[in-house]
Amino acid sequence: MAAQIANDLSFIPDMMNVHVRLVQCADILSSTAIVGEAEHILTGIFQEAEKRDGSSLIILDEIHLICPRRGGMGGSGSLGVDQLAGTLLALLDGIGSSSSQSNNVKSSEGGRGLVVLAITTDPSLLDPALRRPGRLDVEVEVPVPDDNARAEILRFHISQLMTAQQASEVDITALAKIAKGFTGADCKLAVKEAVRNYLSRTQHIDEKKSEQQNSLIPIEYTDLEHAIRITKPSAIKSVAVEVPKVPWSAIGGMDDVKALLKESIELPSTHPHLFEMMRVPPPKGILLYGPPGCSKTLMARAIATEGNMNFLAVKGPELLSKWLGESERALASLFRRARLASPSVIFFDEMDAIASKRGGGGGGGDRLLSQLLTELDGVTSGGNSSTSDGRKGRVIVVGATNRPDVLDPALTRPGRMDRMIHVGLPDEKGRQGIFKIGLSGKDCHEDVDVSWCSY
Repeated sequence: MAAQIANDLSFIPDMMNVHVRLVQCADILSSTAIVGEAEHILTGIFQEAEKRDGSSLIILDEIHLICPRRGGMGGSGSLGVDQLAGTLLALLDGIGSSSSQSNNVKSSEGGRGLVVLAITTDPSLLDPALRRPGRLDVEVEVPVPDDNARAEILRFHISQLMTAQQASEVDITALAKIAKGFTGADCKLAVKEAVRNYLSRTQHIDEKKSEQQNSLIPIEYTDLEHAIRITKPSAIKSVAVEVPKVPWSAIGGMDDVKALLKESIELPSTHPHLFEMMRVPPPKGILLYGPPGCSKTLMARAIATEGNMNFLAVKGPELLSKWLGESERALASLFRRARLASPSVIFFDEMDAIASKRGGGGGGGDRLLSQLLTELDGVTSGGNSSTSDGRKGRVIVVGATNRPDVLDPALTRPGRMDRMIHVGLPDEKGRQGIFKIGLSGKDCHEDVDVSWCSY
């Protein structure tokens, strides 16, 4: 992204004579082994930019590497990084001070000036002194694209490969809705994957035909759809799991449970106007409870398959760590990634491991539960509501447990885990459906009666 900003400044008016300097902070950080070398390099960059005639723009990519939070529990070399951060803060405070004293007339008439543009993936890692007014005055968040923005990105990349007749507007809009949580780089990767699928299917391209079509590859809509479905959003790539494809038809019986899950998860995403019209907020969380072996986890797999939402599955004990604060940090990171890739579903299997009643003597478990309750209160509930940055998104939490009696009452109150669904033993009709699914595709004797086996 920094390279694109450095190469294209058309969004800034009257800046045709701007000198742009792209600085990789990782290169400066590698010089901290020699005392004073990194500070000397950073100071030279600012001095060179201020001496130039006209305006200058310095782009600091990954600025959190050279200006992290000071005074933390850093390893070896943390003192050098703190000194480097102090040098950066002093340079930001001194921007324009020398030129304003000696070249007041030229600065006001000629428009001389130095602007610093910093880029980071996590602003919480930055030192608070860097973000105060007078240094980095304006903070602009670049969010994950919404459906309309993803459609424009896909339209641009597809236009490089397909003709206008092949890539219709309806197809691009449908593809953008499938690509939930995709960034611009994810969309580009999906288009490349579609090209690879086409080449692997055809094995070769007729050169004469390619010349007649101006080297445009005639990839099909099915190639693009398949590529998007197998491409994971980069925001949740480290926590997303491979979930087996389980349609609702693969679950025998449980019609009432299926209807409740569809109403709670799928309906707010497909028909958000109904909830807005009735002014009823959809549930934030769903708790599946019941005896072991009653297809609670299978229901979660069906949600991931049929819900058309990003699915993040985690077992409760996986979040537990012996290091103080590490479990809470992992849980907060999980919810942050889910919000970035919204709409998404977070599934907690064995939820009683992290949400048992407080006061039992386990300080670590109590802190983790408090963090979970805080995250549930911050989850965006509406299928068409806006997040803090004005974007539309939805995150829903689904938990499964066979011991609902040990859960903390604060978890199951309205506004957190709004709906508790009992997944009990199947009735006679449900047992018939399970036997039919299990015996489908198998050679059975003619005297096998499924209805008799379900009694």
